Amino acid sequence: MTTERTRMAENISTMTMAPVIAAEVFEIEVAFVTPYKLSTGTLTATRAVLLKLTDADGVEAWGEANPNEAFTGESSGDAARALKEALLPAVLASASPEPGRIDAVLDALLPKHLCAKGAVSMALLDLLGKRLRVPVATLLGGTLRNSLPVLWPLNNGTAEDDIRVIDERAAQGFSSFMLKMGASPVRDEVRRVATLEARYGKRVALIADANQGWSRDEAREFLDGVSGSQLAFVEQPVVKDDLEGMALLASGRTLPISADESVVGLAHAAQIAAHRAASVFSIKSSKNGGPLRAQRIAAVAEAFGIRCYMNSMLEFGITQAASLQHAVTIRNLVDFGHAYMSTLRLAEDPTDFSSFVRDGVVHLPSTAGLGIQVDESHVRRLAVDSFILGAQR
Repeated sequence: MTTERTRMAENISTMTMAPVIAAEVFEIEVAFVTPYKLSTGTLTATRAVLLKLTDADGVEAWGEANPNEAFTGESSGDAARALKEALLPAVLASASPEPGRIDAVLDALLPKHLCAKGAVSMALLDLLGKRLRVPVATLLGGTLRNSLPVLWPLNNGTAEDDIRVIDERAAQGFSSFMLKMGASPVRDEVRRVATLEARYGKRVALIADANQGWSRDEAREFLDGVSGSQLAFVEQPVVKDDLEGMALLASGRTLPISADESVVGLAHAAQIAAHRAASVFSIKSSKNGGPLRAQRIAAVAEAFGIRCYMNSMLEFGITQAASLQHAVTIRNLVDFGHAYMSTLRLAEDPTDFSSFVRDGVVHLPSTAGLGIQVDESHVRRLAVDSFILGAQR
Protein backbone atom coordinates (compact mmCIF):
# COMPACT_ATOMS: atom_id res chain seq x y z
CA MET A 1 0.00 0.00 0.00
CA THR A 2 2.82 2.41 0.85
CA THR A 3 4.52 1.73 -2.50
CA GLU A 4 1.23 2.23 -4.35
CA ARG A 5 0.59 5.56 -2.59
CA THR A 6 4.16 6.70 -3.25
CA ARG A 7 3.83 5.91 -6.96
CA MET A 8 0.47 7.65 -7.06
CA ALA A 9 1.89 10.76 -5.37
CA GLU A 10 4.78 10.86 -7.84
CA ASN A 11 2.36 10.81 -10.78
CA ILE A 12 -0.12 13.47 -9.63
CA SER A 13 -0.45 16.75 -11.45
CA THR A 14 1.08 19.51 -9.35
CA MET A 15 -0.53 22.34 -11.34
CA THR A 16 -4.08 22.21 -10.01
CA MET A 17 -6.16 20.77 -7.20
CA ALA A 18 -7.94 17.48 -7.82
CA PRO A 19 -11.51 16.92 -6.62
CA VAL A 20 -11.92 15.76 -3.04
CA ILE A 21 -13.70 12.41 -3.18
CA ALA A 22 -13.84 11.47 0.52
CA ALA A 23 -14.10 13.35 3.81
CA GLU A 24 -13.92 11.64 7.18
CA VAL A 25 -14.62 13.45 10.46
CA PHE A 26 -13.57 12.32 13.93
CA GLU A 27 -14.67 13.91 17.19
CA ILE A 28 -11.95 13.11 19.73
CA GLU A 29 -11.45 13.77 23.45
CA VAL A 30 -8.25 13.70 25.52
CA ALA A 31 -7.49 14.56 29.15
CA PHE A 32 -4.99 17.18 30.24
CA VAL A 33 -1.90 16.03 32.09
CA THR A 34 -2.73 18.67 34.72
CA PRO A 35 -6.17 20.35 35.08
CA TYR A 36 -6.28 23.83 33.57
CA LYS A 37 -7.76 26.57 35.77
CA LEU A 38 -9.32 29.53 33.92
CA SER A 39 -11.56 32.40 35.00
CA THR A 40 -14.46 30.40 33.51
CA GLY A 41 -13.70 27.21 35.48
CA THR A 42 -11.33 24.24 35.58
CA LEU A 43 -10.88 22.06 32.50
CA THR A 44 -9.80 18.44 32.80
CA ALA A 45 -10.13 17.40 29.15
CA THR A 46 -10.55 18.89 25.69
CA ARG A 47 -12.43 17.88 22.56
CA ALA A 48 -11.60 18.56 18.94
CA VAL A 49 -12.94 17.66 15.52
CA LEU A 50 -10.36 16.19 13.12
CA LEU A 51 -10.99 16.17 9.38
CA LYS A 52 -9.32 13.88 6.84
CA LEU A 53 -9.70 14.68 3.14
CA THR A 54 -8.70 12.38 0.28
CA ASP A 55 -8.53 13.66 -3.30
CA ALA A 56 -8.98 11.83 -6.58
CA ASP A 57 -5.23 11.20 -6.84
CA GLY A 58 -5.14 9.52 -3.43
CA VAL A 59 -3.45 12.44 -1.64
CA GLU A 60 -4.57 12.66 2.00
CA ALA A 61 -4.65 15.76 4.18
CA TRP A 62 -5.83 16.81 7.62
CA GLY A 63 -7.57 19.72 9.33
CA GLU A 64 -8.76 20.38 12.88
CA ALA A 65 -11.51 22.38 14.58
CA ASN A 66 -11.16 23.50 18.22
CA PRO A 67 -14.50 24.99 19.29
CA ASN A 68 -15.09 25.83 22.95
CA GLU A 69 -18.53 27.07 23.93
CA ALA A 70 -17.16 29.48 26.56
CA PHE A 71 -14.98 31.22 23.97
CA THR A 72 -16.41 30.52 20.51
CA GLY A 73 -20.07 29.87 21.30
CA GLU A 74 -19.90 26.49 19.56
CA SER A 75 -19.34 22.92 20.71
CA SER A 76 -17.45 20.15 18.95
CA GLY A 77 -20.83 18.63 18.09
CA ASP A 78 -21.90 21.91 16.46
CA ALA A 79 -18.72 21.92 14.36
CA ALA A 80 -19.20 18.30 13.29
CA ARG A 81 -22.81 18.99 12.25
CA ALA A 82 -21.81 22.07 10.25
CA LEU A 83 -19.20 20.01 8.44
CA LYS A 84 -21.62 17.17 7.70
CA GLU A 85 -24.69 19.15 6.71
CA ALA A 86 -23.26 22.13 4.82
CA LEU A 87 -19.51 22.60 4.52
CA LEU A 88 -18.17 19.24 3.33
CA PRO A 89 -20.91 18.68 0.71
CA ALA A 90 -19.77 21.96 -0.88
CA VAL A 91 -16.15 20.79 -0.87
CA LEU A 92 -17.05 17.42 -2.38
CA ALA A 93 -19.08 19.17 -5.10
CA SER A 94 -16.12 21.30 -6.23
CA ALA A 95 -14.17 20.16 -9.30
CA SER A 96 -11.10 22.11 -8.18
CA PRO A 97 -11.23 23.00 -4.46
CA GLU A 98 -8.56 25.71 -4.17
CA PRO A 99 -8.34 26.80 -0.50
CA GLY A 100 -9.03 30.50 -1.01
CA ARG A 101 -12.00 29.98 -3.29
CA ILE A 102 -13.52 27.36 -1.00
CA ASP A 103 -13.10 29.70 1.99
CA ALA A 104 -15.20 32.27 0.10
CA VAL A 105 -17.80 29.66 -0.92
CA LEU A 106 -18.19 28.45 2.67
CA ASP A 107 -18.48 32.00 4.05
CA ALA A 108 -21.31 32.70 1.59
CA LEU A 109 -22.96 29.35 2.33
CA LEU A 110 -23.04 29.44 6.14
CA PRO A 111 -22.50 32.28 8.63
CA LYS A 112 -20.28 31.83 11.69
CA HIS A 113 -18.87 28.30 12.32
CA LEU A 114 -15.34 29.60 11.85
CA CYS A 115 -13.75 26.64 13.66
CA ALA A 116 -15.39 24.16 11.29
CA LYS A 117 -14.46 26.30 8.27
CA GLY A 118 -10.93 26.50 9.61
CA ALA A 119 -10.64 22.71 9.62
CA VAL A 120 -11.58 22.66 5.93
CA SER A 121 -9.14 25.46 5.13
CA MET A 122 -6.28 23.74 6.96
CA ALA A 123 -6.94 20.45 5.18
CA LEU A 124 -7.14 22.05 1.73
CA LEU A 125 -3.90 23.96 2.32
CA ASP A 126 -2.31 20.69 3.46
CA LEU A 127 -3.56 19.07 0.23
CA LEU A 128 -2.27 21.86 -1.98
CA GLY A 129 1.10 21.94 -0.24
CA LYS A 130 1.49 18.18 -0.69
CA ARG A 131 0.49 18.40 -4.35
CA LEU A 132 3.00 21.19 -4.99
CA ARG A 133 5.52 19.53 -2.63
CA VAL A 134 6.02 22.73 -0.59
CA PRO A 135 5.24 23.72 3.02
CA VAL A 136 2.03 25.64 3.65
CA ALA A 137 4.21 28.59 4.73
CA THR A 138 5.37 28.88 1.11
CA LEU A 139 1.75 29.11 -0.02
CA LEU A 140 1.22 31.89 2.53
CA GLY A 141 4.06 34.03 1.20
CA GLY A 142 7.23 32.38 2.43
CA THR A 143 9.08 32.00 5.71
CA LEU A 144 10.72 34.88 7.55
CA ARG A 145 12.02 32.62 10.33
CA ASN A 146 12.36 28.91 11.01
CA SER A 147 11.69 28.85 14.76
CA LEU A 148 9.89 30.73 17.52
CA PRO A 149 10.19 30.85 21.32
CA VAL A 150 7.37 29.06 23.12
CA LEU A 151 5.51 30.27 26.21
CA TRP A 152 4.15 28.19 29.06
CA PRO A 153 0.73 29.04 30.61
CA LEU A 154 0.20 29.24 34.37
CA ASN A 155 -3.14 28.43 36.00
CA ASN A 156 -5.25 30.84 37.99
CA GLY A 157 -3.54 30.55 41.37
CA THR A 158 -0.89 32.04 43.62
CA ALA A 159 2.68 33.16 43.05
CA GLU A 160 3.83 30.11 44.98
CA ASP A 161 1.95 27.87 42.52
CA ASP A 162 3.56 29.76 39.64
CA ILE A 163 7.09 29.51 41.02
CA ARG A 164 6.97 25.71 41.09
CA VAL A 165 5.98 25.58 37.43
CA ILE A 166 8.31 28.38 36.28
CA ASP A 167 11.33 26.77 37.93
CA GLU A 168 10.51 23.41 36.32
CA ARG A 169 9.84 24.82 32.84
CA ALA A 170 12.72 27.31 32.91
CA ALA A 171 15.04 24.35 33.39
CA GLN A 172 13.58 22.97 30.14
CA GLY A 173 14.31 26.17 28.21
CA PHE A 174 11.05 28.12 28.55
CA SER A 175 11.45 31.82 29.36
CA SER A 176 7.97 33.25 28.57
CA PHE A 177 4.96 32.61 30.81
CA MET A 178 1.27 33.52 30.66
CA LEU A 179 -0.42 34.24 34.00
CA LYS A 180 -4.07 33.24 33.84
CA MET A 181 -6.15 35.65 35.93
CA GLY A 182 -9.70 36.78 36.56
CA ALA A 183 -10.78 34.40 39.33
CA SER A 184 -8.97 36.00 42.31
CA PRO A 185 -9.28 39.52 43.79
CA VAL A 186 -7.37 42.08 41.73
CA ARG A 187 -5.17 43.13 44.66
CA ASP A 188 -3.99 39.52 44.96
CA GLU A 189 -3.13 39.43 41.27
CA VAL A 190 -1.11 42.64 41.57
CA ARG A 191 0.85 41.12 44.46
CA ARG A 192 1.32 37.96 42.41
CA VAL A 193 3.00 39.91 39.62
CA ALA A 194 5.18 41.82 42.09
CA THR A 195 6.28 38.60 43.81
CA LEU A 196 7.26 36.94 40.53
CA GLU A 197 9.13 39.99 39.25
CA ALA A 198 11.02 40.30 42.54
CA ARG A 199 12.10 36.66 42.23
CA TYR A 200 12.94 36.45 38.52
CA GLY A 201 13.63 39.99 37.35
CA LYS A 202 14.32 39.93 33.61
CA ARG A 203 15.16 36.22 33.52
CA VAL A 204 11.59 35.44 32.47
CA ALA A 205 8.96 37.41 30.54
CA LEU A 206 5.35 37.53 31.74
CA ILE A 207 1.94 38.41 30.33
CA ALA A 208 -1.37 38.56 32.22
CA ASP A 209 -4.51 37.07 30.66
CA ALA A 210 -7.86 37.73 32.34
CA ASN A 211 -9.99 35.93 29.71
CA GLN A 212 -12.71 38.64 30.01
CA GLY A 213 -12.78 38.10 33.78
CA TRP A 214 -12.76 41.74 34.97
CA SER A 215 -15.07 44.71 34.97
CA ARG A 216 -13.70 48.01 33.68
CA ASP A 217 -13.01 49.14 37.25
CA GLU A 218 -11.22 45.90 38.14
CA ALA A 219 -9.15 46.07 34.96
CA ARG A 220 -8.20 49.68 35.72
CA GLU A 221 -7.23 48.70 39.26
CA PHE A 222 -4.97 45.96 37.92
CA LEU A 223 -3.35 48.15 35.27
CA ASP A 224 -2.70 50.90 37.81
CA GLY A 225 -1.28 48.35 40.25
CA VAL A 226 1.22 46.91 37.73
CA SER A 227 2.04 50.18 35.97
CA GLY A 228 5.70 49.96 36.94
CA SER A 229 6.03 46.28 36.09
CA GLN A 230 7.78 44.56 33.20
CA LEU A 231 4.66 42.74 31.93
CA ALA A 232 4.84 42.37 28.16
CA PHE A 233 1.09 42.97 27.78
CA VAL A 234 -2.30 42.34 29.39
CA GLU A 235 -4.73 40.19 27.42
CA GLN A 236 -8.51 40.59 27.16
CA PRO A 237 -9.12 42.32 30.52
CA VAL A 238 -12.86 42.92 29.90
CA VAL A 239 -15.68 41.27 27.97
CA LYS A 240 -15.06 40.87 24.25
CA ASP A 241 -17.78 43.27 23.07
CA ASP A 242 -16.63 46.17 25.27
CA LEU A 243 -14.34 47.83 22.75
CA GLU A 244 -15.03 51.23 24.28
CA GLY A 245 -13.81 49.90 27.63
CA MET A 246 -10.73 48.38 26.00
CA ALA A 247 -9.97 51.68 24.32
CA LEU A 248 -10.35 53.60 27.60
CA LEU A 249 -8.02 51.15 29.35
CA ALA A 250 -5.46 51.40 26.56
CA SER A 251 -5.52 55.20 26.33
CA GLY A 252 -2.52 56.94 27.84
CA ARG A 253 -0.87 53.73 29.06
CA THR A 254 2.46 52.30 28.04
CA LEU A 255 1.48 48.75 29.01
CA PRO A 256 0.01 47.16 25.85
CA ILE A 257 -3.51 45.69 25.80
CA SER A 258 -4.07 42.53 23.77
CA ALA A 259 -7.40 41.53 22.21
CA ASP A 260 -8.13 37.80 22.16
CA GLU A 261 -11.81 36.86 22.40
CA SER A 262 -12.60 40.23 20.77
CA VAL A 263 -10.73 39.18 17.59
CA VAL A 264 -12.96 36.72 15.74
CA GLY A 265 -13.22 37.75 12.10
CA LEU A 266 -11.89 40.44 9.81
CA ALA A 267 -14.66 42.89 10.70
CA HIS A 268 -13.85 42.54 14.41
CA ALA A 269 -10.18 43.21 13.69
CA ALA A 270 -11.09 46.38 11.79
CA GLN A 271 -13.38 47.59 14.59
CA ILE A 272 -10.69 47.02 17.24
CA ALA A 273 -8.13 48.87 15.15
CA ALA A 274 -10.54 51.75 14.51
CA HIS A 275 -11.33 52.07 18.23
CA ARG A 276 -7.62 51.81 19.12
CA ALA A 277 -8.77 49.22 21.61
CA ALA A 278 -5.61 47.08 21.47
CA SER A 279 -2.00 47.20 20.37
CA VAL A 280 -1.68 43.40 20.20
CA PHE A 281 -3.91 40.89 18.39
CA SER A 282 -4.06 37.37 19.81
CA ILE A 283 -4.42 35.16 16.72
CA LYS A 284 -5.78 31.61 16.97
CA SER A 285 -5.86 29.67 13.73
CA SER A 286 -8.94 27.61 14.58
CA LYS A 287 -10.95 30.41 16.24
CA ASN A 288 -10.17 32.75 13.34
CA GLY A 289 -11.23 30.25 10.66
CA GLY A 290 -7.94 28.82 9.45
CA PRO A 291 -4.64 30.26 8.19
CA LEU A 292 -6.02 32.25 5.24
CA ARG A 293 -8.57 34.14 7.34
CA ALA A 294 -6.00 34.57 10.13
CA GLN A 295 -3.57 35.94 7.55
CA ARG A 296 -6.01 38.71 6.66
CA ILE A 297 -6.38 39.60 10.35
CA ALA A 298 -2.60 39.80 10.67
CA ALA A 299 -2.53 42.10 7.62
CA VAL A 300 -5.01 44.47 9.30
CA ALA A 301 -2.83 44.44 12.39
CA GLU A 302 0.27 45.31 10.39
CA ALA A 303 -1.51 48.16 8.61
CA PHE A 304 -2.46 49.74 11.96
CA GLY A 305 0.86 49.15 13.72
CA ILE A 306 -0.62 46.36 15.86
CA ARG A 307 1.58 43.37 16.72
CA CYS A 308 0.50 39.73 16.61
CA TYR A 309 0.76 37.08 19.29
CA MET A 310 0.14 33.49 18.15
CA ASN A 311 -2.18 31.92 20.68
CA SER A 312 -3.94 28.54 20.86
CA MET A 313 -7.32 26.98 21.65
CA LEU A 314 -6.26 23.86 23.65
CA GLU A 315 -5.25 22.28 20.37
CA PHE A 316 -3.95 19.04 18.98
CA GLY A 317 -1.02 18.95 16.60
CA ILE A 318 -2.87 19.67 13.35
CA THR A 319 -4.03 23.13 14.39
CA GLN A 320 -0.70 23.81 16.08
CA ALA A 321 1.06 23.00 12.81
CA ALA A 322 -1.31 25.18 10.77
CA SER A 323 -0.76 28.07 13.17
CA LEU A 324 3.02 27.66 12.98
CA GLN A 325 3.01 27.61 9.17
CA HIS A 326 1.25 30.98 9.30
CA ALA A 327 3.29 32.42 12.16
CA VAL A 328 6.64 32.10 10.40
CA THR A 329 5.36 34.36 7.59
CA ILE A 330 4.24 37.27 9.85
CA ARG A 331 6.45 40.36 10.10
CA ASN A 332 4.78 42.02 13.10
CA LEU A 333 5.04 39.31 15.78
CA VAL A 334 5.50 40.25 19.43
CA ASP A 335 8.94 39.64 20.90
CA PHE A 336 7.64 37.01 23.31
CA GLY A 337 6.99 33.29 23.45
CA HIS A 338 4.06 31.99 21.40
CA ALA A 339 1.52 29.27 22.23
CA TYR A 340 3.00 26.10 20.73
CA MET A 341 2.98 24.02 23.91
CA SER A 342 -0.60 22.76 23.62
CA THR A 343 0.21 19.15 22.71
CA LEU A 344 2.70 18.98 25.60
CA ARG A 345 -0.18 19.51 28.02
CA LEU A 346 -2.30 16.67 26.65
CA ALA A 347 -2.15 13.09 27.87
CA GLU A 348 -1.84 12.03 24.21
CA ASP A 349 -1.85 13.48 20.72
CA PRO A 350 -2.15 11.55 17.44
CA THR A 351 0.48 13.71 15.69
CA ASP A 352 4.22 14.25 15.96
CA PHE A 353 3.97 18.01 16.61
CA SER A 354 5.45 17.74 20.12
CA SER A 355 8.74 16.64 18.59
CA PHE A 356 9.07 20.09 17.00
CA VAL A 357 9.27 21.76 20.45
CA ARG A 358 12.75 21.51 21.91
CA ASP A 359 14.35 23.54 24.73
CA GLY A 360 11.49 26.03 24.78
CA VAL A 361 11.61 26.66 21.02
CA VAL A 362 9.33 25.38 18.24
CA HIS A 363 11.00 24.50 14.94
CA LEU A 364 9.31 24.63 11.53
CA PRO A 365 9.35 21.28 9.74
CA SER A 366 10.63 21.26 6.15
CA THR A 367 8.23 18.67 4.74
CA ALA A 368 5.34 19.49 2.41
CA GLY A 369 1.90 20.63 3.50
CA LEU A 370 1.40 21.20 7.21
CA GLY A 371 4.57 19.20 7.84
CA ILE A 372 3.19 16.78 10.41
CA GLN A 373 2.54 13.06 10.57
CA VAL A 374 -0.92 11.98 11.76
CA ASP A 375 -1.34 8.48 13.20
CA GLU A 376 -4.76 7.59 11.83
CA SER A 377 -5.08 4.45 13.94
CA HIS A 378 -4.47 6.61 17.02
CA VAL A 379 -7.14 9.07 15.85
CA ARG A 380 -9.61 6.21 15.53
CA ARG A 381 -8.82 5.00 19.04
CA LEU A 382 -9.50 8.48 20.45
CA ALA A 383 -12.73 9.04 18.51
CA VAL A 384 -15.97 9.32 20.45
CA ASP A 385 -17.90 9.84 17.21
CA SER A 386 -17.15 9.81 13.49
CA PHE A 387 -18.68 9.83 10.03
CA ILE A 388 -17.58 9.69 6.39
CA LEU A 389 -18.92 11.45 3.30
CA GLY A 390 -18.08 10.55 -0.28
CA ALA A 391 -16.26 7.50 -1.57
CA GLN A 392 -15.44 4.70 0.90
CA ARG A 393 -11.73 4.12 0.24
